[in-house]
Amino acid sequence: MIILNSMGEYASAFRGRRCAVALGTFDGVHRGHAALIHRTVDLARGNGLCAVALTFDRHPLALTRPVDAPKPLLNEDEKLALFERLGLDGVIVEPFTREFAAQTPQRYIRSLCEALTPDFIVVGFNHRFGYRGEGDAGLLVSLAGELGFTAVVVDPVCVGGEPVSSTRIRALIEKGDRSGAEALAGHELHIPSGRTM
Repeated sequence: MIILNSMGEYASAFRGRRCAVALGTFDGVHRGHAALIHRTVDLARGNGLCAVALTFDRHPLALTRPVDAPKPLLNEDEKLALFERLGLDGVIVEPFTREFAAQTPQRYIRSLCEALTPDFIVVGFNHRFGYRGEGDAGLLVSLAGELGFTAVVVDPVCVGGEPVSSTRIRALIEKGDRSGAEALAGHELHIPSGRTM
């Protein structure tokens, strides 16, 4: 798996090959994230494309609202190891800067398309992007025809009648229910004793 530090490195690293790209913060690489990445890998393998995830070097709230930013469920090495295990060809760890955060949703997707030439952009049902999270799955679908990609929106993975989410996992950790948190994550969590989220 190739690790890139920005979208701008994609063309040279993958020699201009088109891709299926999964978008997300992927802060827990939990079962919901895994379903999204599996879908991306399946689309790539079925269409002769590279399978890539685009994520960030920090949680967006760490820049925009630091007081509200959640503590990470995984360190960077753990996150990348899980990405590789899920079969991705590459991961782009984009620096989440004030300039990046200020992009309109439309500008962000256009920039992504210019850099990655994706055939498929894969997002979760609740994915938000662009300035103040103003973009959503519906906007992505509406941009697809104009920009020449297929938008794929992945339904939630539900456990106990509720979608798996990093928020649910953190709540279980706060309660001391490590086994419940790991059941939602789908992998072991290396959380120091006494750590709060």
